[in-house]
Amino acid sequence: MESIEELMVKLKGDVGGWEELIFGYACNLARSMAKDLLERIDEELMRGREEGLEGEGLKERWVTTLFGDIKIRRRLYRDGQGNYRFLLDEAMGLRKGSQASPKVEELATFLASYLPFEKCERLLRALLPEGLSHTTIHRLVGRVVDPYLEKEEREIAELFEDGVIPETEGRVVPHLMVEADGASIALQREEEKRTEVKVGIAYEGWQGVGKDRYRLKEKTSYTGIMDGERFWEGFSLTLAKRYDLSQVGQVIVGSDGADWAKEGADLFGGIFQLDRFHLLRALRRGLRDELATEVY
Repeated sequence: MESIEELMVKLKGDVGGWEELIFGYACNLARSMAKDLLERIDEELMRGREEGLEGEGLKERWVTTLFGDIKIRRRLYRDGQGNYRFLLDEAMGLRKGSQASPKVEELATFLASYLPFEKCERLLRALLPEGLSHTTIHRLVGRVVDPYLEKEEREIAELFEDGVIPETEGRVVPHLMVEADGASIALQREEEKRTEVKVGIAYEGWQGVGKDRYRLKEKTSYTGIMDGERFWEGFSLTLAKRYDLSQVGQVIVGSDGADWAKEGADLFGGIFQLDRFHLLRALRRGLRDELATEVY
């Protein structure tokens, strides 16, 4: 690693690049420190390991961190049942088959919830010394999301098959507005060329935020690529964790009139209404424009 004096020489030749130079130096220092500390921790874990774990030698692994890629050597163990384990990987929270550290996973999945994978890749490469490819981000999101989807499937089965009510915040409101809609998206490398993403939002009303400006109050959202029945099961589970639905005064479900969207009113025991755009369009189809506007 370069000394401070060597950095001074470089900076004299290009003071304008001081941020990149110092950032690179700090990342190099962090990588060196991380490797040293983690390998020392691996030694501590070896000394304090549980009985029955037999050492199988040292193995190297690359990890992409917030300050760049590091290569660490850690011990492989085998337990009494023949299963292999890396105690250091477990302590660090490293996911099997993933090169990203937990913090990089957290950052990548956060960005992927707002941006396409390729834009996530470009942004991570701009932020970090070494980024992740968009295909790696894609696989990472799948690994992170799958356990949550499996948990939701279990909770839905418990709720609708066994009648187990999930823990709830117990919010009670006189009215709960629910809106549902679908958006058609293109698919890649699938037999079907397009599919529909179903989106739902629930809210308690409207809050003024300025002159003639409002925002939804206590908004809850839910989305997924699934049929209508599964969508409403998942959305109702999400709302049941927040509201005591048995005590909510009235649930009003609004949509464009699609059959799957109307199912929500039946599930919640609420009422259904067309959204404003589709209500006016339906009136204009059945009435003269002047009368339709007056009725609307």
